[in-house]
Amino acid sequence: MAKVLQRVEITLRSFYIFNSSFGQKEGEEHKKVLFYHPQDIELNTKIKDVGLSEAIITFTGTFTNEDDCKALHTQKTTQLFYQPEPGYWLVMVLNVPKELKLKDGIEVADYRGGEVSDRIYHAVLRQCYHMYRFHHGPLHDKVSAGVTGAVSAAGEDQRQQLASELQQFYEHYLVNCKELQHCDIMDMLHSIQYLALDKSLFLRAHNFSMLCNTFPAIKECIMLYNEQVVCGGKLNASDLYSLHAHILAASFTDHADKYRVGAFVKDESAEESETEALPMKVYLDVEQKIQPHYLLVYRALNLTLCLFLDAKEAPPKPEFYEELHAYMGPQLTSLARDIAAEVSKLSAMGAAHESSSSLSDSSPKYLFINEQSLKHHTNMYRNAKIPQKSIPRNVMSIIADLANPIDDEGNNATATEELQVKTTNDFWVVKRRCNWRQYYVILCKSKATLLDVTQEAKRIFEQELTDDVFFDK
Repeated sequence: MAKVLQRVEITLRSFYIFNSSFGQKEGEEHKKVLFYHPQDIELNTKIKDVGLSEAIITFTGTFTNEDDCKALHTQKTTQLFYQPEPGYWLVMVLNVPKELKLKDGIEVADYRGGEVSDRIYHAVLRQCYHMYRFHHGPLHDKVSAGVTGAVSAAGEDQRQQLASELQQFYEHYLVNCKELQHCDIMDMLHSIQYLALDKSLFLRAHNFSMLCNTFPAIKECIMLYNEQVVCGGKLNASDLYSLHAHILAASFTDHADKYRVGAFVKDESAEESETEALPMKVYLDVEQKIQPHYLLVYRALNLTLCLFLDAKEAPPKPEFYEELHAYMGPQLTSLARDIAAEVSKLSAMGAAHESSSSLSDSSPKYLFINEQSLKHHTNMYRNAKIPQKSIPRNVMSIIADLANPIDDEGNNATATEELQVKTTNDFWVVKRRCNWRQYYVILCKSKATLLDVTQEAKRIFEQELTDDVFFDK
């Protein structure tokens, strides 16, 4: 038996964005490349990689629709393709995991391409685009030329500006994004952890959505406590996930004293002109149209309130900030303290329950997801500090294959279904789906029968699904 010397996890080989309409003339092929990571690759290599992607897309297009080209597997790499807008392609090339083994005194590389889930990493690629669109808007608005038309001199300047904007955004985004080997089913489904509160606290938090009536300039209101969403508002699912990722990436520790009584979070890019600085502009999907909005972030202790204003109107004046602060500052600070007390009490109860229950590899794991609100509830963690809370990689891939992607329209998805799958390493995966809810139970019982698994899954469903907010949209 070969001895494993070293294991190399999945890594990013390259990531690039191109549009074939920008380099149709001979000698101008480099204009197709709008962004390429890493930067230190020779230009000819970038052009060859884009040309190969064009050939793959064109070849597969002869057998099916152009947009159906999603992934290409080789022995050492997996290439993922995504066309978010006509003519614009995002390509992510991954180095598949490999194990270096010693066989007959010779070091041999065993590539584990089967461990790369297309659905998980294609969702990661889609999120790369959604984060850019959230901050900068659609790509087709940046260049005036059509997808197939020639780019004018003014269009060439716009193309260069777009390339510069992509360079600035993605070089920062790729450095700070989640490590690829840690991506799991949560990244694929773009689900978010909601904070479960008692009725009185939830109603107090929900009342802040009435700010839209008191201040008509406010179009939407989202509330978060630490990393959890309290009130999700009516944002599009992808916009809510992008906002959540943006808030988590922001740091509030530098001015902790200021947020004890509530204060607006200032955009770091506008520190020099504090009084004249415009609020951050983001782009939201409103009735299937991407529209610019101003994002105001108000922080009180660990509570974050995100307010959206129509960017087509005049930016808010200092008087507006002062009136808002006077109106909601004391209420939000008081609510933040009460939520902190409730969370502390629930955490103590959860720790006591966890210490009393036995944590082992065979303990049942569960995952419940509301597709419309993005809420998830789970006790499994792919990369938990406690190893017993994680599940094997192959089980995670099976769940990814079974899951119904939230981004899909759902026209072809089964409205109600139940599946049971047994893995080669004695894990059982039970899936139920009904009314845009997905439920998964993972059991490790080698000698269990179908009846045993069904009864155990039913017990967990009845025991753990006690959060009424989970069932609400």
